[in-house]
Amino acid sequence: MPPLAESVSSKLTPTVRNRIFIAIHTLQSNGVKAAVSHYSERIVDKVIGKQGRPVDKPNICEERFTARASDHSVDQLAIQSDNAKWGLLYEPSRAEVLHTALRKISERLDNYIFIDLGAGKGLPLLLASEYPFKSIIGVEYSEILADAADLNIQTHKSMNPSVAPIRCVRGDATEFVFPQEPTVLYLFNPFQGKVMDRVIANLETSLREHPRDLWVIYVNPWEMRKFRRNSLFETIEWNLDYSIHRFTHR
Repeated sequence: MPPLAESVSSKLTPTVRNRIFIAIHTLQSNGVKAAVSHYSERIVDKVIGKQGRPVDKPNICEERFTARASDHSVDQLAIQSDNAKWGLLYEPSRAEVLHTALRKISERLDNYIFIDLGAGKGLPLLLASEYPFKSIIGVEYSEILADAADLNIQTHKSMNPSVAPIRCVRGDATEFVFPQEPTVLYLFNPFQGKVMDRVIANLETSLREHPRDLWVIYVNPWEMRKFRRNSLFETIEWNLDYSIHRFTHR
């Protein structure tokens, strides 16, 4: 078993290439005024913090999802992967963004499975259970976050016994074998760099070997260009909050 990664916070900000890409597309898509407003707000946040600003809370079991991974020591996170250097710290998903993106999918969801790579404490899995997915799968490489996800899933199931099957798989996203079924793949900016490259390469292989419909919802899309420039995917929508990409075999 490989040793614990020395740091899970060495890549907490976009790479230089990602920063350039995000800035260019912010200008192109939103215009100078919106871009200046966006980056001015970011600068203010860094200088004076977010004290006094309203904080969005998840709709489900709020208090169990608000703690970030930085609240735990590296040992507590129990990450058994060298890929941790490409990972981003945990923060809970924004429910309204996921709901907005899911409403853009033009297919019947009862024929799809929902997969969240970098599932954290499981909030997107519970939010996805509000839709008629066949099954819901999270993948998380931090033991402490996966344990929290398991607890949240069990609590949610006890209150909602008729929801679709939900489970959280412990493992590295680069080693996950994608099921051969129509899929909605959810990414809340869980990793970048080489890990994203390997995940996309695995996804390409899976889709070529077993063609099926697949949608990607990528929230806070630092590396959205890797989907936009990939000939297998059609970019359906992109904004500062999320991008949506689709592969179809029809």
